[in-house]
Amino acid sequence: MPALPRSKYDGIQSLRFVAALLVVITHSTFYASERLGAGSDTWHFGEVGVDIFFVISGFVMMISAGSLAGTKDGWKFFGMRRLVRIVPMYWLATTAKLATLVLLPSAVLHASLNPGTTILSYLFLPSRNGEGRIEPLLGVGWTLTFEMFFYAVFTIALLVRAKPIYFCAAILSAAAIGSAFRGDDWPPATVYLNPIVLYFLVGMVIGQWTKDRSITRLAAWLGYIVALWAIIPLLDGSYTSADLQGLIRHLTVAALLLAVTAAEPWVGGRIPKPMIFMGDASYSLYLFHPLIAPIVPILLAKIGFPSVPLSIVLSIVVVTMAAALIYRYVERPITRVLQARLPYVRRHKAATIEPAPVA
Repeated sequence: MPALPRSKYDGIQSLRFVAALLVVITHSTFYASERLGAGSDTWHFGEVGVDIFFVISGFVMMISAGSLAGTKDGWKFFGMRRLVRIVPMYWLATTAKLATLVLLPSAVLHASLNPGTTILSYLFLPSRNGEGRIEPLLGVGWTLTFEMFFYAVFTIALLVRAKPIYFCAAILSAAAIGSAFRGDDWPPATVYLNPIVLYFLVGMVIGQWTKDRSITRLAAWLGYIVALWAIIPLLDGSYTSADLQGLIRHLTVAALLLAVTAAEPWVGGRIPKPMIFMGDASYSLYLFHPLIAPIVPILLAKIGFPSVPLSIVLSIVVVTMAAALIYRYVERPITRVLQARLPYVRRHKAATIEPAPVA
């Protein structure tokens, strides 16, 4: 097999777009069902897009920030890059949601004005919404709550000069095991006790493999993670078919990223540029589609043409086009300006891919 270490991964970029699109499709079916009815169902399979995003985040951290380990101020460069990449667009999308609640409250079905929740949402901290779910003002932002948790752990690893993969493995494993003892009535802050955080570790392990090419080490790490996923459901004394389905889902997502990464020497440079571009735009697609997609079924209902299939297709097309424009004329310019003006951003050359926090 050709050597894998590289700084550009077209396959991963494309997978980011696929992951975001899966989430968009799922939500488009939900919006059509909720706004138009007609007995339609929500397509839940697209929720796996979130899992894919988490694995990609772990992978990119090892590729783009691995050189910062053990360096002076490495944690500052890492932390600042994450803030520049994530915060501005999330704050912009959250503000758009807040403005909609204030100006057109009837257009929002699953959120309400709450000063405490709003403040915590801007800070990426977990809180319960008016319906009792642990969810920020911008619903899809729940994934960023986990992303920021992972970034915080990675930053601390760099701060204390520990090897990120070992430090993160310890913290994420503890969080995953803690999920077996977390009750539904526990405080929102305990939301991090969730086996889903192991996806970050899977990505880190695969990222490390691209550097050391050790099959033995890769197998050992993945075996450890799979064992955790298999054992954790047993800690509460029961094992259901849902637990088995969850394990299969975890294995599939891990295998997908491993396959895409391994195929990079053959697919790199051969993927259409629009696909790569939409991979770049996947963060905007993920953040803004809940604000744009519901407009389609609302308009179809108003004109007396409540077609669920048409609503789904149009929602996907409209939000994809809108995301491309938002990325090109809002996200990319903002990011470039901040990268040029803020400290601890441009030093330590990193990989050319950046993770798109999601879904």
